[in-house]
Parts: sequence; C-alpha cells; structure tokens
Amino acid sequence: MSKGRIIVGLSIFLVLILTIFVYLVTKNEKAQEIIRGYIPDSKINGKQMYSQTKINSYEPEPEWWPADKFETSNQPEISGHSGLLVDLNTSHVLFEKNSNEKMKIASLAKIMTAVVALEHKKLDSKMYVSKKVAGIGENSMQIDEGEIYTLEELLYGLILHSGNDSAYAIAEGAAGNSDRFVEWMNFKAKEIGLANTHFTDPSGLDDSAYSTATDLVKLTRYALKDPEFRNIVKTVEKELTSDTHKYIYLYNQTNLLTTYPGVAGVKTGYTEEAGLCLVTYTNNEGKEVVGVVLNSIDRKGDMILMLDHGYKTIGVNVKHNLL
Repeated sequence: MSKGRIIVGLSIFLVLILTIFVYLVTKNEKAQEIIRGYIPDSKINGKQMYSQTKINSYEPEPEWWPADKFETSNQPEISGHSGLLVDLNTSHVLFEKNSNEKMKIASLAKIMTAVVALEHKKLDSKMYVSKKVAGIGENSMQIDEGEIYTLEELLYGLILHSGNDSAYAIAEGAAGNSDRFVEWMNFKAKEIGLANTHFTDPSGLDDSAYSTATDLVKLTRYALKDPEFRNIVKTVEKELTSDTHKYIYLYNQTNLLTTYPGVAGVKTGYTEEAGLCLVTYTNNEGKEVVGVVLNSIDRKGDMILMLDHGYKTIGVNVKHNLL
C-alpha cells in the first residue's frame, strides 16, 4: 500500500472518530458531562466533594438577637402570615410576626443557590445548558440546550428573572447534578445555623422545601458578606451578550429596588402554596436593615409598612409616596 493511501485512510478514520465524538457531545448527556469536566456518580461522596471544591466562604454569624431586643410595640398589621425585620447594625428586631414558624419559601431558596455557587465556582466559570435544564418551565431565563453561560450570567438570570432554568444550570455546573447541589445547599444551611430550613431543589419550585423568617434573615445577612452577591442583587437590568449564547435582556421589576429609598435587593418568591414572599435589604443613612415577609397577599405593601415602622423606630425618616 502506498504512503498516500495510508495517509488518506488515516484521515478518513480520524474524521469518522471526530464525527462520532461530536455526535456524542451534542446528543448524549453523559458525554456532555464528561466534556464539561465531571461525571455525576452516585458513589461520589457529596460531602467530601463539597468541602474539596470550596474556593470561598465566610464565618457564620453567632446567635445574634436575644428576646429582650424585640422592638415590636405599635407595629403595623401586615397581610403576610410571617414577617421579620432586623437592624443589622445593632441586631435589634424591629418587627416580628410568627418569625420562627416553618413556611414554604418558593424562589427565596435561590438565595442559597447563589451562596453555594459563589463559594464553589468563579464568576467566569463556564456552564453548559443540558437538555434537562433547557426544558424546565415556569419562571425561565429562556436559555437553550447547547448554549454556554458564565456563572455570573446565570446568577443575573437567577436573581433578576428568577430563572428556574438558570438555577438548574448553576446546580449542574457547580456540583455535577442537581441532587448533589441540593445536598450542598443543606450542608451550607447547617454550617451557618439555619436550624429550621430544608431545601429540596435549587429553584424553590418544589413546595416541600421550608424555612422561617428568622432563618432567612440569617441566610441573607450571610449572603450579603459576599460583594459579588451584593452587586448582583442590587442590579435592576442587565444585558447578556456572548458568542456562546443568544442575546438576553433581564429586568427586575418584582421588588422595591426602583421605588423604596435605599433598597439594594434581594429576592422575591411565589408559588400558590407559598403565597407572595419577599426578602429585602435596605441601607438608609448607614442603617442596614433586612426584612422578610412570607405567605402574603401584598408583599410590597407589607414590606413598606415594615420598613417605615423599622426606620422610624431607629430614628431615620424615609420619605416616599408609596402608600
């Protein structure tokens, strides 16, 4: 056989191998997982992997409000079944209603999704959209199978658009699969002392997850230690442009970011069982406050009443015409 025929034969063989490889990558999710650098395997020790892949974390807060610091006299009536407002500067409770009762939390679970992701991956980490992720409905960032996003882009979709698809893309990209990522969410909850919290999926769509207003204030206070988290949750709108995915415009119009003075995030949530939920962080005259309202029929109105009462209690006059 001539040398030329050997070269042609090898070339055809290599093209065939490459064609098979491309087919596997585009059609077979296991191959996609391999190419992304991990193979989800139930035999892998999830807790060990959780510890080994951490790149960043913060010290959890101690128990930080004794009962004698409750400042709830003359507090307003809210429609929400549960609520809590805390002055982060002093740890004084400024409003309280059923704050230790376990409640459905809907998309407020995405706060923990963001925390876990930021502690295990860099913002520029590339994350592949699988067929499973692209098919997730309800609130959606509208990402498509085969696209590649950075963690930062997916976090904007998670917070601004409450994307359930972005939540699952983050889970797969950070932990290999969503089940393992949920384990990590619960590991983190235990680490930072969320005694009455349990997560069941990265998006919060599953109503079997629960938390309390108390735990959600603790979680939010912890999350706000991360400057990257702070920057994302205070964002009102964001354009995502890249060669690896289509153009996406995100706009956050579901909380008080553009209306109540000093608001700088954090997250809304809703399912039929959970009702309207809201976690809000504000900073007026250097006074930082976090509020939570759960199972409300008017989360914005409830939060405005709570914030007005709280800031009045600590001597800050917040001017607005919202009520």
